[in-house]
Amino acid sequence: MAHLVAEGPESGQRWCRELPAGVNLRLGRSPHSGWDVEWDKQISREHADLFYEDEMLTVRKVEAARNPIHFDGETTPACALGYDEAFRIGRTVFRLVERPPGETEPTDDSDDAPEASQQIGDYVISRPLGTGGMGSVFLARHKTSGQDVALKVLDPDQSKNPELVRRFQLEGEFAQGLKHDNLVEVLDTGTADGRHFIAQEFVDGADIGQVIQQRGRLPLKRTVSIIRQLAEGLAYLHRSQIIHRDIKPSNVMISRDGSPKLADMGVARSLEADSDSSQLTQAGAVVGTVDYISPEQADDSHTADARSDIYSLGCTWYEMLTGSPPFPDGSLTDKINAHATQPPPNPRDLNPDVPEALAAVIDRMMAKSPDRRHQSIEELLEDLDTDTLVQEEVSNSVLAALAESSGEFTLEDEAPAKPAAGDGPLIIRCKNCGRSYKVRARLAGKRLKCRECGEAIEAESQ
Repeated sequence: MAHLVAEGPESGQRWCRELPAGVNLRLGRSPHSGWDVEWDKQISREHADLFYEDEMLTVRKVEAARNPIHFDGETTPACALGYDEAFRIGRTVFRLVERPPGETEPTDDSDDAPEASQQIGDYVISRPLGTGGMGSVFLARHKTSGQDVALKVLDPDQSKNPELVRRFQLEGEFAQGLKHDNLVEVLDTGTADGRHFIAQEFVDGADIGQVIQQRGRLPLKRTVSIIRQLAEGLAYLHRSQIIHRDIKPSNVMISRDGSPKLADMGVARSLEADSDSSQLTQAGAVVGTVDYISPEQADDSHTADARSDIYSLGCTWYEMLTGSPPFPDGSLTDKINAHATQPPPNPRDLNPDVPEALAAVIDRMMAKSPDRRHQSIEELLEDLDTDTLVQEEVSNSVLAALAESSGEFTLEDEAPAKPAAGDGPLIIRCKNCGRSYKVRARLAGKRLKCRECGEAIEAESQ
């Protein structure tokens, strides 16, 4: 698989990314979507288009870019290169390679790493799939059934720590027996020859984090479909009294048929068991990923509940729509403080195609106080299944936005439509909490929902 390596003049100015075949990618210092080279001021914000196919990479300078492409000792607006050839923009050199540098180099603990054809329990290793915080994942095949699985193996060094071993075991215990179309299924757990493993469903695809990295933000309708399906999976998980606590793009797998599946129960919390993984967490430790963590979970992971997962799902949706997490800048502490104190950013600032109504749903999902979010996944699903989302003094375009922009939304009329009295807006009031809203007159007779308390409101003029 082809990779592009970028190397700047200073230490730490380097990345290596996999090149998808047949996909146009934008390269720049901070492109709207694509691959960034933020350290090089001589590279324009939007500088060049990359296209890889048939072991050949084509690079073409964007017309508005200032500096040329340097290739084979000359400046050029475009070039085509094969493996181990390079081009330069500004002070950064880009090299096309077949595999990441150092991938085949032996390491001191290579004897500890499972190799192809090695067997762990009833599973024969085929090839590595990736690495995580606690171990490595391999494509493996069950020697009796012939089923391909993703075999997660705890690293030997981690296996020496009883706390980490217990956390790894709990991940398998929580997930085993759970079965839903939008959850990666755990098939088996165990220990063989001193190696702890979890055998889970092999999803032949990529995670959303990889998709965003390779292609930029996702199409609007696609994100709605993904979030709705993930919410269905989370509803099942929450009914099983389990809080995920680490929802993020890289934990959402997209199968070849396009189905999203939520993975990785490594820091999940059981609302029933006294021995859940959260109780293995030291006081003050942050459980989760700071780019997507709710304020209350960052403050005390033991208090995380369904609303914490909803917050993280909102952050994930935001990134799918914009190509960036909500608070991408600063240190870990800066990001945690931003989640706790800064208003949720509006995805429309980075992606004007996002309807106001969708932005309103994400804003509620990412409310600082859990009490102001959807109180359950089922409540969120209600919002996702209606195109009459309202919020206080919402602009006239909000209510029409979903119906006009996303054919995936359906409207269920719970009362017969009444003719509008005119083209002007209606002012409606929630009888439960007293909030007033401005809506289009054509929504007269529709059953809406109060953004403050969640109660139904019939759209009649006051």
